[in-house]
Amino acid sequence: MSDEERDDGEEGESWDDGEEESDLFHRGRPYVPPAAGEGEKVRFGDNVDPSFIVPQRLRDKPYELIEAANDWHYAMMNDHPRNEFYMSALRRVITPGSVVLEIGAGSGLLSIIAASLGAKCVVAIEANHHLARVAQEIVRRNGFESKVHIINKMSTDVSADELTQFGRPTILLSEILGTLMLGESALHYVQDARTRLMSPRSAIVPARGRQFATLIESQDIESITSVKSWRGIDLGWFNTLQDTTSMIFTKQYGFRFSSCAYKTLAPKQQVLDVDFSCAVVGMWRGERRQAIQATQSGTVHAIMASWEVYDGEKEEFVMSTHPDATLNNFPRDMQWGQGLQLIEDMSQETDAPIPFKVTQGEWLILVTRFSIDGVTLQFQIERAASAA
Repeated sequence: MSDEERDDGEEGESWDDGEEESDLFHRGRPYVPPAAGEGEKVRFGDNVDPSFIVPQRLRDKPYELIEAANDWHYAMMNDHPRNEFYMSALRRVITPGSVVLEIGAGSGLLSIIAASLGAKCVVAIEANHHLARVAQEIVRRNGFESKVHIINKMSTDVSADELTQFGRPTILLSEILGTLMLGESALHYVQDARTRLMSPRSAIVPARGRQFATLIESQDIESITSVKSWRGIDLGWFNTLQDTTSMIFTKQYGFRFSSCAYKTLAPKQQVLDVDFSCAVVGMWRGERRQAIQATQSGTVHAIMASWEVYDGEKEEFVMSTHPDATLNNFPRDMQWGQGLQLIEDMSQETDAPIPFKVTQGEWLILVTRFSIDGVTLQFQIERAASAA
């Protein structure tokens, strides 16, 4: 394979070059957090079978609040390395004069960390009506109500005038990362806040991030995503229904990828690099094609998506969702985990998917396609010889 082919990693342009950044920002539908605004009025006690016993403390609480808290918030708050990452990153940039703006306050934990590190004040924006109240109570119970101020709105609906009483923010803080790094439209909201609400040259935490893709062989994954036969009964035709189009999160499958038996067939590949201080929505447009070389022979059952985020240019502090980082971090697997997309050999059309087998040393082309809103992406593998 030639050097020119090996270096093929440029992003394709599928949109008109003349499209303005503001137009790109509004294309697609950015992720909206659950219960933004007033939210639903359904009480938890009213959504449970009448014959079941419900503790008095839960009966009148909003159903969607209890659902969200038990689905991912406990895991998120108990990801202690995550909390340490944010504390370390904030410690590097906070001064006694800092005004911190947080997008997505959640429980209020990160805002309290910022206040405890000596920030002048923290303005925490939380779109979820119920969570905003929870954050206020936790802030009050920890004695930071004079320094941490909660605004119950979408950050895109907050005006610069509303922040005047606090001073122009100098640090932008957020943790709106999904299983895919931009899966909760993090760049949409960070870009909007830094251009409308922040002081020039504000610090941003996290400062940058990278999305990665890894070719995976795993009999465990194959055992829950395809079928062959049982006691002489041919079940293979059922594989005509196998979804090799969609990105599925390991949490949806109901297992921890870090506990599966698997091997990587090529080094993980960076498919997206985001500098949150200057990147704009639309930077992922089109598709990216990059050459990779198989380091082992085997079958590519899936491509695993994982990410890293960093505190700043020196990247001294790193938080990631790679399996080696989540193996001993059960909460992180339960909150984020990894993305998995099943792979088939699409060089020929058949009724059932053809396994994509690779040979050690073989050159391949990893194709990454980005959705218009940046919330998800799609992978494909091609053989370098056929792609040339």
